[in-house]
Amino acid sequence: MTLIFKIYINAINTEKRILVAKSTTLTTFFTAKRIASSYGSCPIGGNMNYAAAASGTVESSPRVPHHGDVSMTKPAHTDASRLEIPQQWSPEDTRSGRNEHVARKEHRPNTEAEGELVYVLTFQLTESLAKPMNSMRERHFPKQLNRTPAHLTLFHALPHSQIAGIEGALSRVSADTKPFFISSGKPFRMRLGIGINVGKGFNRMKQVHGDLRSQWMPHLSEQDIGRWTPHWTIMNKVNEEKKVNEAFQAVEEKIVQNVLEGQAVGLDLWRYDRGAWILAKEYKFTG
Repeated sequence: MTLIFKIYINAINTEKRILVAKSTTLTTFFTAKRIASSYGSCPIGGNMNYAAAASGTVESSPRVPHHGDVSMTKPAHTDASRLEIPQQWSPEDTRSGRNEHVARKEHRPNTEAEGELVYVLTFQLTESLAKPMNSMRERHFPKQLNRTPAHLTLFHALPHSQIAGIEGALSRVSADTKPFFISSGKPFRMRLGIGINVGKGFNRMKQVHGDLRSQWMPHLSEQDIGRWTPHWTIMNKVNEEKKVNEAFQAVEEKIVQNVLEGQAVGLDLWRYDRGAWILAKEYKFTG
């Protein structure tokens, strides 16, 4: 009887050890899974946001780096064709939940590459225009979204895969174009903000834009193919009607009293990198 009792006790102790071992294994497994999930859920650096490129605003991802208060940086003697290409978003990122923003179709260049690196093209202006326009933008644009100075954009999403042809066209057009006079036009209301039209020089800008668009048409986004009206965006993304109205009155009064004048002296090609605009190359008008 004593022997049977001892065997019974040993069996119970063995079962307890097995249960403890299983419990330890499960605890280790779920701990490892939680750690892996915490890394896997991090957004991937370099996600492309074409809408942000189009508007010059910051992306919503918490991983977006901050390059100071103004994210239009001008490194010296940078060759766009040799720029390092940052990692871009892919369909796999979207399926795994790592890409929170899916680019709108109309903001994507017409190429076969998914999430391709893009460039923004703007006019280069004299300080007599650039400085006061940027001052108004800094005053009225939401500070948490304002990552770029005031600018006149020609194209919002030029594809890196076509950079050789893009650079060639920009070199030819800038060599054939002389600096030309431009002035501020009338301010206008946007749905969530304020813009200022170009006054004198409007037709000359349209000629430059039309020349480039005709050469790049097969690869442009729907937005860049569409109707183009050069303007400065002074305020955007503001849902408060009263605030927009007050800002519009202030801008209108300032522009009516003091028409801003200057010159377009070239073109700036910017690499769009996770919300920041990084100057790739300058093209001075030398015609």
